[in-house]
Amino acid sequence: MRGLGFLALACLALGCDRSGPLADIDASSPWPLASAAFSSTPSPTDAASAPAHPAARVMPPRPVPTSSPTVRITMPMDVQLQAIQYMAAMQAPQPSDAAADSTYAAQIADALKPVGKPEVIAGGRLIHVGMAKGCTATEPRELVARYSSASLPVLLAHGVLVVRCADHEVQCLQSTRDADDVLCTHK
Repeated sequence: MRGLGFLALACLALGCDRSGPLADIDASSPWPLASAAFSSTPSPTDAASAPAHPAARVMPPRPVPTSSPTVRITMPMDVQLQAIQYMAAMQAPQPSDAAADSTYAAQIADALKPVGKPEVIAGGRLIHVGMAKGCTATEPRELVARYSSASLPVLLAHGVLVVRCADHEVQCLQSTRDADDVLCTHK
């Protein structure tokens, strides 16, 4: 209690600056509400003042460099754990991502049938291609380019975040957000 009293006195002594991002909140209300500045419908001036690029996506540390994107079972346990975390983050939707279009993802998966057994996962966020053999770091991107009219940016615009290939030895995840963001693991 003494700490709160000191904080209140310090705030009064310093004049409590009310110019910060929460200055428009009415703290006297039992349910503090923000003013129209925080409304859910953006005004035309909000769109003009919004940053040109959305906030950068926060990713865990990459376990291996992009120049050698394969994590092997013989690598240290912490590298393998980083790979698991990184692959989960690759598939995690961000607020700026488009809604998943499962119909579009199913169309792309159908186009990939000549290669293996395609499957749409996570409501259209991930397209998985099960292959008998031949999954490499470049294969997911090449499959999409070779068997469909899509590209990674087009997939991302439809909410597909990852294209994954897997055979009996390797799985490789290709991010649609960044063509250089590929991570493979040996089984």
